[in-house]
Amino acid sequence: MDPVASQRAPILAEPLTSVAAYVDLFAETEGRQYEVVDGQPVVSPSPDGAHQVCVRDLLLSLHATCPPGHEVMVAPWDWVLWELPRLTIRQPDLTVVRSELAAAARLTGPPLLAVEVLSSGSFERDAVAKRAEYAQAGLDDYWVVDPQSSEIFVHQRQGDELRLTSVVAASTPVTVESPFTVSVHLHPAGG
Repeated sequence: MDPVASQRAPILAEPLTSVAAYVDLFAETEGRQYEVVDGQPVVSPSPDGAHQVCVRDLLLSLHATCPPGHEVMVAPWDWVLWELPRLTIRQPDLTVVRSELAAAARLTGPPLLAVEVLSSGSFERDAVAKRAEYAQAGLDDYWVVDPQSSEIFVHQRQGDELRLTSVVAASTPVTVESPFTVSVHLHPAGG
């Protein structure tokens, strides 16, 4: 099988406009995780080891300091940003949600925090497109994390936008204050 073809999402003649249509379409595609943007399914290449080590470090840090009544969720877990006019579903690498939402099939409102870890070629998607979508969906706190530089780009809601408010170098233990106090240490890529 062509490895590139196996990572392509189908192109739909009619865009998806509901979660039910999304569930029906992908009921038979076990093991493949799709996001949906403007009604069309998209699939990203599998993350590399540096990405996964970074996700692990962040998961441990967030889990250790998560506010009471909240849980840290790891991708793939669908966040339905909106259904109309065309369905948009994203799967942030990490989200912090209220505990009662953790057992849901998918998230239908903004989490307390969404985190995306950059992969090769994902800067435009994670730092620009998703940031705008997440702001439109009502998110107040968003981190974009670069595993190569061990930097956390902290974005917070300002009006209708998520704006960059700080850049935290986490190659040594540091504290991030938003949306709650978290001590973070990201191990260098390959180290």
